[in-house]
Amino acid sequence: MILIVDANVIIAALIKNSKAREILLSGNFKFLAPDFVKEETSKYLEYVRQKSGMEEDTLNLLVTFVFQEIQTIPIEDYEAELKNAKELMKEDIKDAPYVACYLAFKCDGIWTNDSDYKGKRGIRIFGTSDLLKLL
Repeated sequence: MILIVDANVIIAALIKNSKAREILLSGNFKFLAPDFVKEETSKYLEYVRQKSGMEEDTLNLLVTFVFQEIQTIPIEDYEAELKNAKELMKEDIKDAPYVACYLAFKCDGIWTNDSDYKGKRGIRIFGTSDLLKLL
């Protein structure tokens, strides 16, 4: 199963040893994300470090492990779908790149904890509990 993974899931997986982390590191799914997800995640690393209580070196190692499981996609590979994605996500335009990747790569779904995706025609959404059932 190929899934686009939203930054909010990655950040949640970094904060604590959770089901999200278990899923990301399970090897049972193929994860894709727009390439800016690394930059977006890095903005929250100090927050993650404080919430998790991890030492900086440990957190950096975990980030490395997590991103080994996520194939990042350059904008050139999904920009043809950005217009459609922006139309679908007009209430939360910042999520359009995730939808564009989903459309461009004909993935099985988007793994997110963000309610902005719900009810969008043509977009299949998975929550963490959905993926746990598939492990």
